[in-house]
Amino acid sequence: MTKSTLRGSFLPCLLATAMFASCGGGGGGGAPVRAVNAFVDVTKDAGLDLEPPLGTPTGNGIGATCGDYDADGDIDIYVLRGKRPAVLFRNRGDGRFDEVAANAGVAVVGNYCGPSFADVDGDGFLDLFVCGVVDARPKLFRNRGDGTFEDITASSGLQLSGETCAAAWGDYDRDGDLDLFITRWERQNLTRPTNEHLWRNNGDLTFTDVSDASLISRTIRQSTQGDLTFTPNFADIDNDGWPDLLIAADFKTSRIYRNQRDGTFADVTTSVINEDNGMGAAVGDYDNDGDLDWFVSSIWHKDPTNGWTGNRLYRNRGDGTFEDATDEAGVREGDWGWGASFADFDQDGHLDLMHVNGWFHDGFEVDRSRLWLANGDGSFRETAEQLGFSDRGQGRALMVFDADGDGDLDFFVDNLDNAWKLYRNDLDKGGYLQVRLKGSAPNTEAIGARVYLSVGATTLMREIQCGCNFLAQNPAEAHFGLGGAQVIDELRIVWPDGAQTVRTQVAVNQKLVIAR
Repeated sequence: MTKSTLRGSFLPCLLATAMFASCGGGGGGGAPVRAVNAFVDVTKDAGLDLEPPLGTPTGNGIGATCGDYDADGDIDIYVLRGKRPAVLFRNRGDGRFDEVAANAGVAVVGNYCGPSFADVDGDGFLDLFVCGVVDARPKLFRNRGDGTFEDITASSGLQLSGETCAAAWGDYDRDGDLDLFITRWERQNLTRPTNEHLWRNNGDLTFTDVSDASLISRTIRQSTQGDLTFTPNFADIDNDGWPDLLIAADFKTSRIYRNQRDGTFADVTTSVINEDNGMGAAVGDYDNDGDLDWFVSSIWHKDPTNGWTGNRLYRNRGDGTFEDATDEAGVREGDWGWGASFADFDQDGHLDLMHVNGWFHDGFEVDRSRLWLANGDGSFRETAEQLGFSDRGQGRALMVFDADGDGDLDFFVDNLDNAWKLYRNDLDKGGYLQVRLKGSAPNTEAIGARVYLSVGATTLMREIQCGCNFLAQNPAEAHFGLGGAQVIDELRIVWPDGAQTVRTQVAVNQKLVIAR
């Protein structure tokens, strides 16, 4: 396979320390002093230091989500807390947050998990979907557009009979609105038929279960261990303009479903997909060759006889099939992995890779999280603790987004029954471009669109997704690291319906909002 590498004007030309010290962002006047070339824990200074989750029902965690729910241009955070009321942190725009869940009507209490934001009705405001386990069933909250939500679960048709885990949104039938895929993880219940996974949006705030009609649940039922699905993502893996489906699942049950363009999916999973315990996932073009690759977090143990052989990085061959590039990339050893994400933290034009981890026993009690910085040749180097990311608090969910509005990517770690943490990105880094799309209603975030950025002979690609890292999601935006590039030759948007928007000679170090 031909690999593209960043050359010429894309070679990293890191900005001076003084320049970063003056560019604001952080937590305002009370923010910690910037530590050069490090991630800094700003949880308290950001106003996020409330009591952590209490009494979570399973060791898998409960989760969080982020998105611009009030449509003011910055990213807000929603965190579930089990027996404590969920919290909604509204971003002030300067890296500090106000808690408003009760006033917004989303301070749910109980065994809820895997929340996600998505514009379900196409009115331009993000609605909220929350999964549930044990005695809790999913809830759908419609955003009224005035900072408050209403529970429309009863009228939505989303009445599920069993436990649910996490969600992903995508327009699988390309009718313009966002459909919903839900994972279940019900190992104990082997008698109930496994369905209720794929829900078609009817366009009127109701949904229809099409799990059987789409041929997806039929394959999931073949597992003799139950439904062990964890982390779903819609992603166009074969570049045909139709969203396919990637599912990270436990005990060797991860699956790949190719969209047949007729409402059905074909299970095209091969023996290459062989991680032992698929949990979290990241989807992105880490090798800059124009297609989407798939990372799945799993369990690694130094003794290979126990069957825990670690993470997998599945590299797309360009046609929607994958090859195992784990060892070549150097990302196998991650201990007990959970939430994962690709992101260009140092803004050199190559996606880095991060995941959080931990378990209660077997030597995984205080696992260190992983941050692999890209070397630019398809391989990575592990740098988490070296760069200040030293969380060992039973990490489960992970979200990567620009929390303080300074253009680079920060991240939020949701720990199991322990304090969550927000880390500010103070790395020396190159330039950037952030792109947020305004699509045609009802797909107002243009989920499924692609953004191509070209400088010289190099083209980077991001797909706008509303997917899942593991019980959490990143916002539906495209972030590009640009190294030392001074101008972008071409920025090309391919909208979900195939139409294109092209801009040339685009300035670097800015945030763009581009409308259809």
